[in-house]
Amino acid sequence: MPMLHGGLAKLAEECGEVVQVVGKRLQYPLGDHPDGQGDLRARLEDEIADAMAACEFVVEKQGMNSQRIRERVARKLALFRAWDREP
Repeated sequence: MPMLHGGLAKLAEECGEVVQVVGKRLQYPLGDHPDGQGDLRARLEDEIADAMAACEFVVEKQGMNSQRIRERVARKLALFRAWDREP
């Protein structure tokens, strides 16, 4: 079965799952969420990986400029790191 809308539907789904686990991590920072579905850190790692795969698929399927995206990622990562160093 082909992905709908060039993978955009899957990307939205995977990003939503990241948001769900982030919310649980914020609420239960020790990773002991009562839903009993396992360690929240590992679940977040899994969902981030799934979202990254969906991003890569969309870039590929939609014929996007991966070099431009990588450059933007590098700039944004540098900005996040700078913000993290600020008092």
